[in-house]
Amino acid sequence: MNEALKMFKALCDETRLKIVKFLLPGERCVCEIVPYVKRTQSTVSVQLAKLENLSVVESRREGKSVYYRIINEEVRRIIGMLERMETKKKDEAMREIKYWPIGVIHSPFKKPRGTPIQSKAAEGVRGTVEIYPEYAEGLRDIDGFSHIILIYHFHLSKKFSLRVKPYMDDQTHGVFSTRSPSRPNPIGVSIVRVNNVTGNMLSVQDVDVIDGTPLLDIKPYVPEFDMRNTREIGWLKERIHKLHVSRDDGGFTKPPGR
Repeated sequence: MNEALKMFKALCDETRLKIVKFLLPGERCVCEIVPYVKRTQSTVSVQLAKLENLSVVESRREGKSVYYRIINEEVRRIIGMLERMETKKKDEAMREIKYWPIGVIHSPFKKPRGTPIQSKAAEGVRGTVEIYPEYAEGLRDIDGFSHIILIYHFHLSKKFSLRVKPYMDDQTHGVFSTRSPSRPNPIGVSIVRVNNVTGNMLSVQDVDVIDGTPLLDIKPYVPEFDMRNTREIGWLKERIHKLHVSRDDGGFTKPPGR
């Protein structure tokens, strides 16, 4: 059997792996191994015997005590590999963030092309926000706010680019200095007016969102929280006049800017 496969076989059992890790610094007595592994003496003895049969460890007796030590140094490399794999797995798990839609946004816009690029340019456009029944209780008191912030997933967005050409300019810019829907995390934000709330349905206007867009969250829009006196708006300073005439050109395959 291939040496590496032999080692993996030897270490595939949790108890055997723990025993071998305990033996890495050097020889140990069975009387030390048992309490460390936290298994019965018979279980530990069985696993030690298997490790010995696989030529991973060897034993020696000294009086009434039995000592074990690692005799196959390949096991150290394999354990290092396993630990790196486990660390990578944990790192990836920590990086992964999962969100579930709480509802769906309905609008007159059935495809990207022609959709307003900001809610400010969609004044008067009506739509509906449907909250899934299990989240409807969260709408309590929302009818006291004239405007809300919709946070949603750009479900039609294709592969992102870190440099994009915005709708309102003919030069490329870093994606984070634009409102491009094709982003590393394709999350969109729109401020809409609330007309009325009926059960789990919100009638809204100033909608710049494509029909069927998955809704991630709703927050109340509060001017005292959200308005700022800004001095600089970057490259948009010379382009902001194009807002009301700019529309989505449907170019999701070449990440557009917003």
